[in-house]
Amino acid sequence: MLTFQLRTTFVDVQTGDELSVYLHRRDAKEHGIGEKDRLIIGWRGGSPTVVTVNLTSSLIERGQIGLCQDFKKRTGIKKEELVKIQLLGTPESVKHIAKRLQGQLLTYRETLAIIKDIVNYRLDDAVIAFYLSKVFFTNISEQELYHITRAMVESGQQFNFDGQLIVDKHSTGGLAGNRITPIIVAIISALGLTMPKTSSRAVTSPAGTADVFEVLAPVSFSPREIKPLLKKNNAFLIWGADGIAPADDRIIEIANELPVEPFTKLVTSIMAKKVAMGVNCLIVDVPINPTAKVKSLEEAREIEKLFVDLGRLFKMKVKVVFYASFGPIGRGIGPALEARDVLRVLQQKDDRPADLQKKAVYYSAELLKLAGRAKGSQANRQALECLTSGQAWKQMQKIIEAQGGRPNIDSEDIKIGRITHQVKAEESGSVRMIDNKALGWINRSLGNPTIKQAGIYLHRLVGETVEKGDTLFTIYATSQARLKYALDALKKNKIYHIYKGNGPL
Repeated sequence: MLTFQLRTTFVDVQTGDELSVYLHRRDAKEHGIGEKDRLIIGWRGGSPTVVTVNLTSSLIERGQIGLCQDFKKRTGIKKEELVKIQLLGTPESVKHIAKRLQGQLLTYRETLAIIKDIVNYRLDDAVIAFYLSKVFFTNISEQELYHITRAMVESGQQFNFDGQLIVDKHSTGGLAGNRITPIIVAIISALGLTMPKTSSRAVTSPAGTADVFEVLAPVSFSPREIKPLLKKNNAFLIWGADGIAPADDRIIEIANELPVEPFTKLVTSIMAKKVAMGVNCLIVDVPINPTAKVKSLEEAREIEKLFVDLGRLFKMKVKVVFYASFGPIGRGIGPALEARDVLRVLQQKDDRPADLQKKAVYYSAELLKLAGRAKGSQANRQALECLTSGQAWKQMQKIIEAQGGRPNIDSEDIKIGRITHQVKAEESGSVRMIDNKALGWINRSLGNPTIKQAGIYLHRLVGETVEKGDTLFTIYATSQARLKYALDALKKNKIYHIYKGNGPL
């Protein structure tokens, strides 16, 4: 195949795609390259990389290839590097996708070829979208789901923590607050189990676990850096890790354009990362709520079967816990306020959210039982004692310090937005429901999760009584403009649903 060489330069353009490059139109015409063609570029000391072409007559000179700054950060490539360029032909995996679209089942090797080409950007978004729609939006067999998950694992970094028993907890999400993970990590690792926790950032919600823990300590670490963290404390709490199930990032990016997320895709995404991290025992938290991802008992049972079946195939113990929830867990919504809730529980402050503590202790006990470390009520007693004695907080201090945070931080030291607005109850009654979607809209208007100090503090939870004029919640903002956005959003989104009757809810 014809190859040619160009020298690198950098262009100050934000494309939203770090793998886009610029070629001069005359160079492109000479070599038969068109807009949006895909090239393989290679350079001394670098790995061959697939890129997408943009054409220009003014941003660069002839003989150059223009790279965005993000490309430089990703690869370490320098200006004036001589790169070898080759037009990418049609990958073999396209034939496999065509075969699957015609209703034929694929072998594991064919599935692995597709996933590897997704990781290496050898397939464009449209082709991937066709593949995803066929496998995730139609009936998929247990074997095919296993093949896809295994391929996602084997196309990326895998960890082996020297034969240790590895435990983990994950939530399907959709419930505001619910920041039990850091508490569980502290309890479980303090009791001697190993929990290398990789967590997500928020996409549409006010905060993900990684966003919250970043208030307390850095969460971005390379695969090379995480083993020493684990060796120190039996645990860490980080934002993913480079190279773990890398196909998932691209699949999420493309699938997020769709209005719904099929449960098969959700489960595959979670399980691929757990298998790659060497997890042996997994607890899955599945809140059921009309405004969460899982909206009914039937959907929860469907998810449970997917998790348990995949767990069996990967020789992983999996327990799925699902329950109906009519509002958030905890009182703070937004990274800083949720981090404050977590510390209030760990530091056993008088104003700690009781529901957050109760749920964290329960899930910790379930992990102890799943791992064979305790039975029945003994597991709950161990978890609760670890928390109330201060042992869990001491363990969290070690984790925070190892990750570069301030180990002696007090819950009340966490900075939150200085501009506040209280919202009062317009009627008396009992809180019947707190709308998660409405909370999400208001918090996003405040700038969450990017603006960590902003958020909402709930003074009343589901089941609690209120009198007209009582404060329902306080909004914390970092600017008057953000507060105005939030108040405008509040006019269109009702957060609290008050039951005015005298009987039970």
